[in-house]
Amino acid sequence: MELPDKMYYSISEIAEYTGIEPHVLRYWESEFPTLKPKRSRSGTRTYQKKDIEEISAIRRLLHEQGYKIEGARKMRRREISELRSDDSIQVKKQTAASDNTQIKQKLADILKLVQELGADESGNDK
Repeated sequence: MELPDKMYYSISEIAEYTGIEPHVLRYWESEFPTLKPKRSRSGTRTYQKKDIEEISAIRRLLHEQGYKIEGARKMRRREISELRSDDSIQVKKQTAASDNTQIKQKLADILKLVQELGADESGNDK
């Protein structure tokens, strides 16, 4: 089944798409703090794409890599921590590049002022 392109999905749609029974999805919600679908006003679960990605990651750890619940929970925490660290490094690199550009511009401005002052002084001496 291909998942339709929309913002929210029901638990039955997710179950059909992932092959994970609804009761298992509900159990995973209690075991994995990273899996928290929103609830509609009527209290039904509404899953988003980020929830589907989380379910796929959990499924991979449990069904394909053979982890037990506790091990999969630890691995997800580690994976998420590494992703956040990578994001943080990327932001720091972007900030440093921006800072370097600003510093270069300020140095160019200072050099221009020094050159203009030097030209003025040599012009005044004549």
